[in-house]
Amino acid sequence: MVSPVHRLLTGGMSTEESAALDPTGTAWVAWLTLLVAPLLFLAFVCVRRAGSGRILLVVRRGRVIRSRASGFLARWPVIERFEQESSGARLFPLVIRSRTRDGVDVIVLADLVVEVRSVESGEKFLPVANAVGVAEQHLGAAVSGMGVHSLVEGLEELERQSPAEVSRLLPRGIAATSLTVTKVEAQLTPRVAELLERKQRSGGEG
Repeated sequence: MVSPVHRLLTGGMSTEESAALDPTGTAWVAWLTLLVAPLLFLAFVCVRRAGSGRILLVVRRGRVIRSRASGFLARWPVIERFEQESSGARLFPLVIRSRTRDGVDVIVLADLVVEVRSVESGEKFLPVANAVGVAEQHLGAAVSGMGVHSLVEGLEELERQSPAEVSRLLPRGIAATSLTVTKVEAQLTPRVAELLERKQRSGGEG
């Protein structure tokens, strides 16, 4: 009795006819290769495994569709793509260039620690490295509302408040856990220095 698989691979020919056309009996290997190769290619393109210490994401149109911290994850080709993020805490240096409300150009250097705890489905995809830009913009706006004389005290307050405020600007599951100001440079021009000195004197006289 001829099996269905044999009929499929031999095009419905009998065993005698198949043997006459293929004396070596290797035609089925070629057919099997033609069937298996595309399946292996699809698996290679559409399935990926999350590495140790990494979170694997499937992103479609800028939003996270699925995510896994371990095991395998599949995607639809073309319309979806894979992205990976390191799980746990990462340290990012910040450079904030701003101007105080009394016109002094300031450069603030700081270290921001961001932790990826999970990535929620439906959230807008934001690479963790982009948290640097979010934090720098937030801190720059805060510095612009300070006076140069109160800058040190204001930055100390920012160190305490900014992690929670920056976290609210990031996707759920990604949090800023600490901010440490490492250096502050105030670039005083002679004119600005004179104006600040006059203001300080008038304040002292009052």
